[in-house]
Amino acid sequence: MRATAGAIEKIVIQDDVFFNVIGNSDPVGLCGTALIDTVAELLRFGIIDETGRILPENEVAGDIPRFLRARLISSDGETRFLLVEAKDSASKEPIYLWQKDVRELQLAAGAIRAGINILLRRAGLTPGDLHQVLLAGAFGNFIRRNNARRIGLLPQIPCDHIRFIGNAASLGAKLALLSVHERKLAQELGEKAEHIDLSLDAEFQAEFGTAMIFPGQDMDVCQE
Repeated sequence: MRATAGAIEKIVIQDDVFFNVIGNSDPVGLCGTALIDTVAELLRFGIIDETGRILPENEVAGDIPRFLRARLISSDGETRFLLVEAKDSASKEPIYLWQKDVRELQLAAGAIRAGINILLRRAGLTPGDLHQVLLAGAFGNFIRRNNARRIGLLPQIPCDHIRFIGNAASLGAKLALLSVHERKLAQELGEKAEHIDLSLDAEFQAEFGTAMIFPGQDMDVCQE
């Protein structure tokens, strides 16, 4: 759902499943940031494998905590993960992470990751060559860096190389209106920018297929 009142916007799994809800009301569903959090956390616990499959209770490792095992619900050959019990939700129906939710996230994250990989390759760079990755916009500023890296949405680079910069479009417009120098700089950057049409790139489909597989492990832990 959209990031509006009733949307779970953050998920943390420790000795239980904890969440924040926009508006501090009973939860209605998940918005994008919470979907990223949930998948990243379940990857860490080994409940989702690298292919994106939610594992049934009888396939997860023996050291998976009991409180997480109890949340794995299997029926009709598919497993879903219980996030919110019916008694605690706004609709009085349980809120689950479904397998289709994970697949949709894989498609979105895989496309972004494939685009990043192709751009880096064309520039002759590796992720380690990046001094900074700037996250802009409302959605970008609420993503947890740890979790975005864990699902492959961001490159595997150190946390301190990933910066939140807020509403970059608004700030850029203000700078261009208030400064002749900044306006000239914006024009120069626009003239130097190169548009890459990924739909016409011969490598995109192969890169996309590979990018849908989740990374195997975390890097350093970001202080969010």
